[in-house]
Amino acid sequence: MRLLRLGPGIFFAKGKLILKKGISMEPEKAFEEAQELDTIIIHDDGAILIKEHPWKVLSELINSNQNITIKPSAPLILMRSPNPRKMLELIKDRVEGRILDPKSAILNSTPDETVILTTKSPLNRPVPFTAIEGGIIVEKEFQDVYRFLILEAPMLISEIEPHWNEITIKLYDSTNHYKENIERLIITIEDLDIGFIVSEGWDWDYPRPLLRVPVYRLKLLTWESPERIKFLLKGLEYSNYKRLCDIDVIVEGRKIGWFEVGKFKSKFEIAKAARKELEELLSDTTLARLREIEEKLAKTI
Repeated sequence: MRLLRLGPGIFFAKGKLILKKGISMEPEKAFEEAQELDTIIIHDDGAILIKEHPWKVLSELINSNQNITIKPSAPLILMRSPNPRKMLELIKDRVEGRILDPKSAILNSTPDETVILTTKSPLNRPVPFTAIEGGIIVEKEFQDVYRFLILEAPMLISEIEPHWNEITIKLYDSTNHYKENIERLIITIEDLDIGFIVSEGWDWDYPRPLLRVPVYRLKLLTWESPERIKFLLKGLEYSNYKRLCDIDVIVEGRKIGWFEVGKFKSKFEIAKAARKELEELLSDTTLARLREIEEKLAKTI
């Protein structure tokens, strides 16, 4: 689970700009599609998103001898929090700064400052500009601010959300395709970025007296509710009404029942709704891998 990362490098260009790479679009759209350390060049006609790191792009612009003026924005740091606005207030108390809306923070900053943007969204993918809930301009060099956040981010998060849920997830597979189902579980949790995996291993479960079955056990530390985790993982249990595995979600020794996650008439109805949401949330790469594994599993059941 990532708590902070760098944003794209943003440059403001004046003059006739000639570029043989990148995609032209509106500035907000460029930010929405940019990943960590991509490059955005904003000019009179809009913005250009270049999927390369800023140092490479800037050196190419300098060596091209174009009659343009380039001004960099302040370095951007994106920070994830269950309460983004409270996070801004905490940062302001610790390092001082000016809290502004995200766009104003970027436009009114200088290269000698640092802009921190806060969001609830996962940071392992592009973050839409609409998901940024606030920004703060810190009048300190980037290296100092980044070093502070690297060290203090866990403490800041704990101050905002002192109670984290320690969830035990147990996976049982009656067809003994544990390798494939464990991979499905892990890549889903990691891609959704819903918590810290603090331990994993094997255990025994006793569904009935004198019946002992092997289970894969994973412990997850998360600020998401157990019911939310149960719902999402329900989307991995079935494929076209074929059961691929059983996944239990346990908190403080109590197993969360399927009827606790919402008003659904059956497990199949939950699984269908959960799968639909997973397909909306997961990255294309992870979703493709899930489908590849599930196609192989379906042939063995």
